[in-house]
Amino acid sequence: MAKRGRPRKNPLPEDKVINTEAAVPEKAKTTAKTKQSAPKPKAKLRPQEESEIFALDIGTRNVVGIIGHMSDGNFCIDEAVSVPHKHRAMIDGQIEDIPEVARIAGIVKEKLEEVSGISLKRVAIAAAGRALKTRRAQLSFNIEDKESVSQDDVKSFELECSLKAQDELDAENENASFSFYCVGHTVIKYLLDDYQIKSLIGHKGKKADVELIAAFLPGTVVESLYAVTDMIGLDVASLTLEPIAAMNVIIPPDVRLINIALVDIGAGTSDIAISQNGSIVAYAMSTVAGDEITEEIIKKYIVDFPTAEEMKLSSDAKSISYKDILGFEHTVESDEFFESLSPAVELLAGDISKNIIDANGQPPAAVFLVGGGSLIPGLAKLVSEKLGIPDTRVAVGGKDAMKNVTLGKTKLIGPEYVTPVGIGITAAQNGGYDFSVISLNGKKVRVFDTRSVRVLDLLMAEGYKSNQIIGHTGRSLNFTLNGEKQFMKGEAAAAAEIIVNGEASTLERQVKQGDVIEFRPAESGRNAEVRISDIAGDVTSRYVYVDGADYSFGVIASVNDKRVSADYQIQNHDSVTVSEIETLGELMETLPFDTSHLNFYKSGKLLSIDYLLRDNDDIVTSDKPEGTVNDGSLAKSFADEEEKPVSGIPVSEIIPEEASEIPAEAKDIPEEPKEPAEEKPAEFRMVLNGKSIVLEPRPNNLPHEFIELMAIADIDLDNPPKSGDMILTLNGKEAGFMDILHDGDTAVVKWDYNS
Repeated sequence: MAKRGRPRKNPLPEDKVINTEAAVPEKAKTTAKTKQSAPKPKAKLRPQEESEIFALDIGTRNVVGIIGHMSDGNFCIDEAVSVPHKHRAMIDGQIEDIPEVARIAGIVKEKLEEVSGISLKRVAIAAAGRALKTRRAQLSFNIEDKESVSQDDVKSFELECSLKAQDELDAENENASFSFYCVGHTVIKYLLDDYQIKSLIGHKGKKADVELIAAFLPGTVVESLYAVTDMIGLDVASLTLEPIAAMNVIIPPDVRLINIALVDIGAGTSDIAISQNGSIVAYAMSTVAGDEITEEIIKKYIVDFPTAEEMKLSSDAKSISYKDILGFEHTVESDEFFESLSPAVELLAGDISKNIIDANGQPPAAVFLVGGGSLIPGLAKLVSEKLGIPDTRVAVGGKDAMKNVTLGKTKLIGPEYVTPVGIGITAAQNGGYDFSVISLNGKKVRVFDTRSVRVLDLLMAEGYKSNQIIGHTGRSLNFTLNGEKQFMKGEAAAAAEIIVNGEASTLERQVKQGDVIEFRPAESGRNAEVRISDIAGDVTSRYVYVDGADYSFGVIASVNDKRVSADYQIQNHDSVTVSEIETLGELMETLPFDTSHLNFYKSGKLLSIDYLLRDNDDIVTSDKPEGTVNDGSLAKSFADEEEKPVSGIPVSEIIPEEASEIPAEAKDIPEEPKEPAEEKPAEFRMVLNGKSIVLEPRPNNLPHEFIELMAIADIDLDNPPKSGDMILTLNGKEAGFMDILHDGDTAVVKWDYNS
């Protein structure tokens, strides 16, 4: 196997334990060399205490884990482990190979458990600023009714402000294929009755203002981190942004009066945070980082990625020996080697400096470089040159730069350990964010803890539509049949089923960490449907010929005075006429000429009015025969004949709105007992966006709710306003989705194009 770089006297294994002096006893090292030795039984682990913080920095090149606790304002590090990636499982700060990253993170967790005796279950993590977006937000709060402002009040104010920033970003990215998660915020200023103040806690007044800057990352970045922690059995107790974590350990609040830029240069990203006037005022990021230097080495020296990394980290050596991918061994002087990388280092320095100026508006007073990439020789000097500030104002922050940190027996001396320590400090200060994990139909759903989330909110966030959540009764059908009004009800909806932790629940229930929700969507009822065939059966036309002209007979159906076929589906407000012509007398009534003085013949024989017509009968007419008296009795007898009932009407399905009169001759006949007629429900009518609408009844007489209007409002979903704001009012007041509707209400559901 080819050697990679200059051999070391004490090469570190993959599972490098940083506090090596106490972690690996000499006896254990000797035993490990014996192939047949029995594995050492694992010691029983105790539960992780609330005060014990496990911070995990999942970096592009290494995964670093620390265990620490707060004591007298200092963050004390108890144990630390660093394990490098064996393969390029992360690129530009984004996890590419989740199982491989989880494997390395699992090694870190196991080693920490081994040296600490703690069963680790909760972890604090940080995300790199890939595709970072920031938003400023400010809100005012009435505090007149408070005895004094509490710490919980301040946290609530900040979270509401973060939520406002989240809503603004969501509206701006409404059509994006991914969502953004808030991964941190920093307060720019507090105001008490319009006067700036360092802290609101304990104060009294009329009004409090909070202005902050919130940082957001795409959901894919955050979800990949959670996927890793899920795979190794860890619950995320705190999530923050890497530059926020670094700021909290290098530039504490009392130093933030100075305009300082902190740059966390990892392998994949360079994350930037800027302080001024006591606050962090801006964040930025660059995808130009340490990997660009490594890739330059690969191209210049024709080596593989691991060898290039070894060479990059050899800045303390006089010369560097390496073997290229062709198997040839080489030695190069360190000065010459790093001089050859000047173009790549200058590119990195230039991009960092540009992003600092873009975020800050001008060169800062000072710059701190942290992270593994900050160790690149000559980088700090180039950054000072690009920014136009003295080189004494650009420093590499390592052990000496970490404020209020006690290293204990660990050896975290390099700038690459600033971020993991900062993650621990941020978690200890309760400054990180968290996402509650809810199970919805077996799928894990993460809920941002800044907002109170109901089952309804969760379902809508997961893409369920209002008709799946509420369900709609099928549309009723109103039409007339031979002049008589008919009404047919739509099918009732099958209500949605909501089970939370094994119990039936409602849409208004608030969800919390660990809830298990089973949701069966509502099924809207089918619309009432009637076809001509349901009323009249087969309406296939047959024809007879009268004096050479063809006329239809049999069962004939017309809708709105137009002939229709048996499969015609009746629509609301249709006027349906069904007639049955089987005899000559019935046909005569429909002929388009006066038949009172005519006789009808077939094959020379006079036909009576009760003659049953046959298909293709050829009938002729003539005037009354000489010597006979035609008193119009033929036409009169048809006119006096009672109207025949229409056959094939399903009485159980079509309900006349007005009962027919009882014939006089039938009044004395005892009536058979009848089931009481089903009462037609009262019409529920209201005004939506200026138009009168009718809402179909809900199953089980449930009240109508505002959310039903979202499915039927005529709004242009393809052209929302930039703000994404929607006007939702009921009787002139702001409405909520679950507000109850009443007959005669007036509602508005439309985009707010004036916002």
